[in-house]
Amino acid sequence: MARIALLIYSLIGALNILSAVIEQPLLRTLTKPLLMPMLLLYVFFQTHIVIRNKLIFILVFAWLGDVFLLFQGNSPLYFQLGLASFLIMQIGYIRLFSSQSSEGNFNLRQWFSWPIIPILIYVFGFLAFLLPRIPAALYIPVGLYAVALGSMLYAAYLRKMDSSYYFILIGAIFFIISDSLLALAKFYYSFPGNSIMIMGTYIPAQLLLILGLCKLQLKN
Repeated sequence: MARIALLIYSLIGALNILSAVIEQPLLRTLTKPLLMPMLLLYVFFQTHIVIRNKLIFILVFAWLGDVFLLFQGNSPLYFQLGLASFLIMQIGYIRLFSSQSSEGNFNLRQWFSWPIIPILIYVFGFLAFLLPRIPAALYIPVGLYAVALGSMLYAAYLRKMDSSYYFILIGAIFFIISDSLLALAKFYYSFPGNSIMIMGTYIPAQLLLILGLCKLQLKN
């Protein structure tokens, strides 16, 4: 059943990307809300109850974010709700990754080591670039989310080296790319093919993060 859920996730993901290629918004609207439920099914059949509940929490907020962002064109409130949902999801990932660091738990000294510098430069440089285009009401929400996104990547980097390490690290990098493209499209310039690239990185990002966390749990 778990493999079937992954297969269906892949098929729905392909259809969602296809909807952007052929410019069919209805297909996009129908497929996007079905992505996270397939990962939820995979998690349900693959993982131990302790981590399963944590992943379900993360994926529920990822699903809420997906749904709210589908309707952001109708009202700015939907974008804010989507951003808040994804912020909670990122905090969930950060907590999980921090508990799997090489130190065994959250370690403040690790978070102030030099590898965080490139991430800080990227996050605050990108925010500075977008700032003139971001509405004043969104300065704090977008800033908080950007910091959380960068923190998620760094927490993935700090994880202990195991069989799941590169699944999660590459998934986190894809997430950074996807959300950066989304921010560019929303606040700066909606470039041709942006939806293809955004979903083409978001879909594998979530898949790799969940596969990595489940792989680790099965090993343990």
